[in-house]
Amino acid sequence: MYKCGPQSAGYALIIASVMAAMPTQAQETEDTNEKDTIVVTATRTEKPLLKTPAAVTVQNLDNLRELGFTYGTDEFRGVPGVFFRRGEGDGDEFPFVTIRGVTGNHGNDTFLALIDGIPFVGPDEEVLLTEVPYGSVENVEIVRGPVSALYGRGAIAGAVNYLTRTPTKNGARLEFTGGSDDYYRAAGGVEGVFGDLSVLADGSYEKYDGWRENSERETVNLFLKGVWSPTDQTALTGYLSYINRDAEVPSTIPTLSDGTIVDVVGGSETFLGLPPTNNDVEGFIGALRLNHEFADNLDIQITGHARQFDSDVRLNFYDAFGFDPSRNVMAINGFASQTDSTVFVGEALINWETGRHNIVAGMSAERATMEETDRWTGQFGFTFACGFAFYLVEIDYTTGEVLNSDHPCFVNDQLRTAADTTNKFWSAFVQDEIALSSNLTLTVGARYDAFDRKVEFDVLGTLPTNDVAEGDEGAFAPKASLAYDYGPGLLYASYGRGFNSNFGPVFQWDTSQYERVERPTTIDSFEVGWKGTALEGRFEWETALFYLQQKNRRIFVSNPDPMGPSTLATTGQKFSSRGLEMSLRAYPTDKTKLTVNYTYLDPEWDELIISSFGGDVDLSGTDPTGVADHIVYVELNQDLTDWLSTRATYEYYSDYQVTQANNVQESGAFDLVNLSATARLPGRDDFSVSLSVLNLFDNEYFYFFGGLREAATNVTPGPPRQFRATLRKTF
Repeated sequence: MYKCGPQSAGYALIIASVMAAMPTQAQETEDTNEKDTIVVTATRTEKPLLKTPAAVTVQNLDNLRELGFTYGTDEFRGVPGVFFRRGEGDGDEFPFVTIRGVTGNHGNDTFLALIDGIPFVGPDEEVLLTEVPYGSVENVEIVRGPVSALYGRGAIAGAVNYLTRTPTKNGARLEFTGGSDDYYRAAGGVEGVFGDLSVLADGSYEKYDGWRENSERETVNLFLKGVWSPTDQTALTGYLSYINRDAEVPSTIPTLSDGTIVDVVGGSETFLGLPPTNNDVEGFIGALRLNHEFADNLDIQITGHARQFDSDVRLNFYDAFGFDPSRNVMAINGFASQTDSTVFVGEALINWETGRHNIVAGMSAERATMEETDRWTGQFGFTFACGFAFYLVEIDYTTGEVLNSDHPCFVNDQLRTAADTTNKFWSAFVQDEIALSSNLTLTVGARYDAFDRKVEFDVLGTLPTNDVAEGDEGAFAPKASLAYDYGPGLLYASYGRGFNSNFGPVFQWDTSQYERVERPTTIDSFEVGWKGTALEGRFEWETALFYLQQKNRRIFVSNPDPMGPSTLATTGQKFSSRGLEMSLRAYPTDKTKLTVNYTYLDPEWDELIISSFGGDVDLSGTDPTGVADHIVYVELNQDLTDWLSTRATYEYYSDYQVTQANNVQESGAFDLVNLSATARLPGRDDFSVSLSVLNLFDNEYFYFFGGLREAATNVTPGPPRQFRATLRKTF
């Protein structure tokens, strides 16, 4: 089996020691202490990061680009408690993100994405990171732990708030980046303040040929934002964002059942599949927000948000049942989906401070619609002549040739599903921060959401139909925390419940295949934390211990009703996770910053029954797949002169379980060292050059995936060494 361990750690320590020992006559490092950072996502009230009774990390996208990071999910690098795998045949397009060890039922449905505090979830009830307008985003606030009491469904393990750029001054900027594998990015913007009106116009273009075959992508992002403040008490903010993203989708590489990676033609860079594969998205996001202050202690916020996305996706789903190493054959299922989705969100908030109370309350409504058609390609038919196959595409992995395209049962783009879906959500919430004393604050809150879905099918299983599937439910999410502020530090204990609607993708509403029982999944989380500063601000720390338990995950079992569909989509299973998150930051001089983050995760299936052809299998007590137990992140920032700053990062991720039965040796550990340097014209801050190298030692590593029970199935390779160079000019 392929293993990749921390062989880079020694080199990283040497590099860090050399950088720290270099003389410093410089200005202070650009990174301000975290105690000065203001966050809002965890409590919906502005608080300093180190005074917030929750686990929060803030990432600045410009800083990430200085490090050379260019992929979606790079905002999660170095964040305690977060691990992601890129792939399962889909390369960088559909990553799997886990927060605090919580794995999803379908895609990224365990955390909530927000744009400026408004839920950004697709009609399939999962987060699609490829639709995030990264070019419009300035900062990202990542909250670990449930926040459904403030934001509703989806926030069962955490929330990720993408905060867009805001005009604050008169000026302009230009930015050009080039790098390995023909990576290019051009970005620029202008902003101005004209009396009581501030305006920002921003745009970016990104082109990347990719280091693997069939991994090219191209993105255009345009952004316009205005803030009108007719009085000191009133501000009206509006923005419009446009994104057009076309991306090819690389392939997976098969493994033997024990996780041994198969030798394939072309190695890690190869494409083994049925072209074309792509993930193309075009859409608009618009919002209008009114803030009005009635008095020093009373203000309201009213937001309207709308977005529309068209997507065209063609994928090769890896088919482990068709893998036959005796014939050098791997298998995929050809899939294509076109969707047209529209989402409208309205929200009204009030913030009232009275006496010892700071109350935030609100109501929201959301309506999402989606038109979807799904088509399949491959050898299809449950007869002897067709081989009892479900859109099977056989590929010789020693040549890349498709072997069965001439089979009489091979079909191309067969329409299997056409449906119109409508989701509706209504909610109300309240939170009260109660100052019990000058040092002690009790926060209590709750939210109730009601939601329903209606799916109208025009085609099911290749046949015309008028079937309609409907379901509705509701969920209650309480929260409470007690925080003791003793000046340089904060101690807190908190409880929160998160929930998800459990609606899932549209195909799970196929009335010919599934009978459904509607019940939301919930997570109850308990957390204690300690954060603060010492040595006159030269040392900062954040620690959190947590325990959470999830109930009522979506499961699929044989339907006991012989007159109904074959499968019952119900709820069950229990899952728990416990762990430690720790972040330490030291500022030994005004020119040096050292960050060390460590995460320990211990998730487990308390109850897990898997239905299979051989009967139900009890896998209770096993660990979930794809969760690294140990995560380490080290970052050293060093100003070498008044015009040159450097940064080195080290990342380590331990092995994780590959199969649900936990019968294959844990795999997937890897570590990376990244370096970057930024130079400015002496005495000037308006021009800079940044150079970066990712995966400095060119480590070969893979993201492993496995079947529901006994066998590892496939891997996706991680990127090799990559170089980036960026020029920035401000005016």
